[in-house]
Amino acid sequence: MEGIEQLVETSRLYGSDARFVLLGGGNTSLKKDGIMWIKASGTQLGTIDEHGFVRMSLDKLAAIWLKSYPSDTKEREAAVLSDMMDARVEGETLRPSVEVLLHAFLPFDCVVHLHPALVNGMTCGQSGETACRSLFPEALWIPLVNPGFILASTVRAAYLKRKEETGSFAKVIFLQNHGVFVAGETFSDIKGQYSIIMDKLASFVTRQPNFEEVKPNKKRFQAASEAVSEYFAKPCIGILNRELSNRLSNSDSFYSISSAYTPDHIVYSGFKPLWIDDSVFKSRTPSDLIKAACLDYEKVNGVKPKVVAVQGTGAFCDGEKSASLFLDTMKVAAYTEPFGGPHFMDADQIDFIRHWEVESYRAKVSAAK
Repeated sequence: MEGIEQLVETSRLYGSDARFVLLGGGNTSLKKDGIMWIKASGTQLGTIDEHGFVRMSLDKLAAIWLKSYPSDTKEREAAVLSDMMDARVEGETLRPSVEVLLHAFLPFDCVVHLHPALVNGMTCGQSGETACRSLFPEALWIPLVNPGFILASTVRAAYLKRKEETGSFAKVIFLQNHGVFVAGETFSDIKGQYSIIMDKLASFVTRQPNFEEVKPNKKRFQAASEAVSEYFAKPCIGILNRELSNRLSNSDSFYSISSAYTPDHIVYSGFKPLWIDDSVFKSRTPSDLIKAACLDYEKVNGVKPKVVAVQGTGAFCDGEKSASLFLDTMKVAAYTEPFGGPHFMDADQIDFIRHWEVESYRAKVSAAK
């Protein structure tokens, strides 16, 4: 019988391994005696202890499926959130992970949901679904849908349909442009499943991303760094490696890292980086043009860019978190190559995440840590 100790141990194992999850992404859960322990929103898997989980009533969570909710997106999400909060065991004060409903209906005691870049090479690839059916025939593939209640409803319907067709419950669920859920009776079962998944994908990808250091054009790099830092009103983090250098050649090569692959990328590195072509350096005041481009981006989109990419020069990020997720974007881009190339989240999905209260909450909690 698995207990909270195994839940914490497994959470830390994957949360401290950048191959599987970055920053606040991913979540884990354990069901026992009518109660589910699930990671609290915004907490870090890599350092979590028993106090980082929220105890939920499985009966109250199951009752949510018997209710009808408003068709209006904001009203629906608010109502579902209220019911989820009411499903907490008395005395709990933390907010459960947004994927609590999905964890709850899976008929297994243990669930681990992660966002490995290697997995997302497939889930964010144009031919990802076809490859998934070939590589993982027992798994369930879920097309791109809005997260939260809609995602949980979509997965639940597809999950029950698969059970009717095959007579068994899937233990692995791949979510397009999101990640993977793995369920099992024990965390050892889940670890075995993840090993199989990662090994199969590693043998399928054609190359690893090349993060070998590249010497920048010092004059241009410094000018761009200073301009972006002045715009951010704090020192930016400049990045240039072989993978990025190849993608900064022109706007076409930049395409594969020009938008958001997953919700985590939107939350931490922005819904899209700002692209600035190298014509700015033909001016006597390139810094002014770079700052002007940043201000134009902000005016058009209502937010500052978290990543500013300057052609042939480098990428300049507003902090460690945005830099980390932008590097992950490059990994995912490289891993999509054998899966037909990049498939980004669509505009409606991106807009939903950008304005979703749940993700705003998660980002605020994470930022405070």
